[in-house]
Amino acid sequence: MTLDNHVIPFQLGKNKVRGNIVRLQTVVSEILKRHEYPSNVESLFADTLAITACLGSRMKHDGVFTIQAKGTGDVHTLFSDITSDGFLRGYVGLSSGFTNRESNLNSLMGSGHVSFTLDQGKHSKRYQGIVSLEEPSMSKTTELYFNNSEQLETKFLTFNYYDINISSRKKLFSAGLIMLQKMPAKNSFEEESDEEVWQNSLNFLSTIGIEEFLSTSLTSEEILYRLFNELEITVYDEIIIQDQCRCSDEKIKFAIMNLSKKELNEIADENGNVNVVCEFCKTERKFPS
Repeated sequence: MTLDNHVIPFQLGKNKVRGNIVRLQTVVSEILKRHEYPSNVESLFADTLAITACLGSRMKHDGVFTIQAKGTGDVHTLFSDITSDGFLRGYVGLSSGFTNRESNLNSLMGSGHVSFTLDQGKHSKRYQGIVSLEEPSMSKTTELYFNNSEQLETKFLTFNYYDINISSRKKLFSAGLIMLQKMPAKNSFEEESDEEVWQNSLNFLSTIGIEEFLSTSLTSEEILYRLFNELEITVYDEIIIQDQCRCSDEKIKFAIMNLSKKELNEIADENGNVNVVCEFCKTERKFPS
């Protein structure tokens, strides 16, 4: 069992409830280190990256899953995506002179929406779901999306160490979550039994604290069995998540080639070079115009 950067699917009560546990260490810490956001934005971004890894890990074919929030507030853009290979990336767009110290999603982003997009190319039709920014966190916003659009009762419990005061982060995962979803009852006779398993799942989930969840001394399997061993838990193979951007010299050269002479002159430096910094990984590249 690896301790570093993974999603592990599981089910409870003979698939009456399904879920994922996500625990990310270097992936989130390295992404955030490159961007140097304020701590309240780091916390929001860390939760978003964990939710993206959780939902994107379900892809059955080659593709990309994206979460993108657009708002009118001091945080105007929140973006993260993951490929079917587990390559996770993202960035946050802040207003100039950003000083907002709020942790509430509405206070940071104002009014707007969040889109959840699954694009698996030729394998299936592109799917996009949209929900308004009306909840206090990304976890609650994602729950609203599933409850309304997918008709699935869903619970997200997110954790990260960016919004807590601790002396050392060395023995903690950076971020993670546990997601639970109540599966549709097969028939009316099973509804009461399914509801009991669902309520027990939520009750057991509520017993875990942030430092226990983030502790590297516990494996994800140990956490799951501690919480749900009374509910006939089945744990599946882990899915590895990696910090890897998809930018490349070729993609940027292609974009530059499609610019007009006027556009090139406007962005070129005094030596005639076009300097490009990737919004995701902060890699700097220089190309002659």
